[in-house]
Amino acid sequence: MYIFTPPPSKSLTNRALIIASLTEGMSIIKNFAFCTDTLLMVRALKKLGVKIKFQDNSAVVFGSGGVFNKNHQKLYCGNAGTTFRFLSGLLTLNKGEVILDGSKRMRERPIANLASAIQQLGVNVKTNRGFPPLTIRGGVITGKIIKINASESSQFLSSILMISPFIRNGVTIQVEGNLTSKPYVDLTLDLMKRFGVEVINVDYKKFQIDRGQTYKPTEITIEADASSASYFLASAAITGKTIVIDGIGKKSLQADVIFVDALKKMGCDVIKENSSIKLKGRQLKGITIDMNSSPDIVQTLAVTACFAKGKTTIRNVRNLRIKETDRLKALSNELKKIGAEINELEDGLEITPGKIRPVKISTYNDHRMAMSFAVASLRIPGLEIRNPYCVKKSFPDFWIEFNKLKSAFKI
Repeated sequence: MYIFTPPPSKSLTNRALIIASLTEGMSIIKNFAFCTDTLLMVRALKKLGVKIKFQDNSAVVFGSGGVFNKNHQKLYCGNAGTTFRFLSGLLTLNKGEVILDGSKRMRERPIANLASAIQQLGVNVKTNRGFPPLTIRGGVITGKIIKINASESSQFLSSILMISPFIRNGVTIQVEGNLTSKPYVDLTLDLMKRFGVEVINVDYKKFQIDRGQTYKPTEITIEADASSASYFLASAAITGKTIVIDGIGKKSLQADVIFVDALKKMGCDVIKENSSIKLKGRQLKGITIDMNSSPDIVQTLAVTACFAKGKTTIRNVRNLRIKETDRLKALSNELKKIGAEINELEDGLEITPGKIRPVKISTYNDHRMAMSFAVASLRIPGLEIRNPYCVKKSFPDFWIEFNKLKSAFKI
């Protein structure tokens, strides 16, 4: 049996950084997730005038109370979706013009629906034909009803929700289209509540924020990352080994906790405790599953499916095509390389296991491709992963921890 404690959640860390910067006073973010995406957020917030310092594994954030006065600044977000989208909302409060930009791939990821919501706040925003870079001139934000389409990313909605206490006289946010990744919205609402702001959620179609609420300086501890845990759970699942994931339990709000339920459906033995999850790998069988709520673990599940009996069908994840890469296309390409039979759907994949073989795996500079195919290497000796250190985007120590697992599993 191997006990693994995943790194802190970058998703929660970036939300905490935004909200802490909007308080008036000092907040402490314990168990801070140190990775490329969060450090890009820290650098951007510092350029906006937020004071942030680190003490051991904690970040101390001195909030500005939503007052920002930077002009003619350019903030670079790399390919960090949460960083770019959350800063887009924050910049509506800045009394000056700021350009928000990113990598070549970020410039290919649509932002028009978020820009439309920002315009409804009375803020001047320009895009490059619906794509980054984004030029925002903010200040006082208003609007009784804001309509937003979050079918491409729930981060669009979270971005507006987190700055909603600063909208004069309160606001109602109406969701148009099908909201994707709802559990990530729950993370946002829970964190806002922990900082003192209540949001009324009406069936994920309408969110009401009453006037007069303000964020209070808070000390919080970031939970271990469920997405990062998925690679280690999958490793146990395909090798028949036993693993305990420490720091995540049955009460977690993280979307990707459902990965363990998918593995249970595939045949694994699972025990959930309040702060841990235990899994023992068994003979796996193919399943059909809707992954709309947890798109970040589709790659892990797709690789796991290559070692099951029968076909696995993953549906309702069309938004994977606008992630760090077109993840459905990338998965289709690389799973075929290792010998699986793949039917690429518009919104998912059908995966039928085949005769596996060692090949060179392209990662498309996508951290989750690298970590997912690391799992496959446990059953495919000689599998080579190109650009393995793209994992630093979310999990810089992945290969160190993965080698510990291999040693414990005697692989």
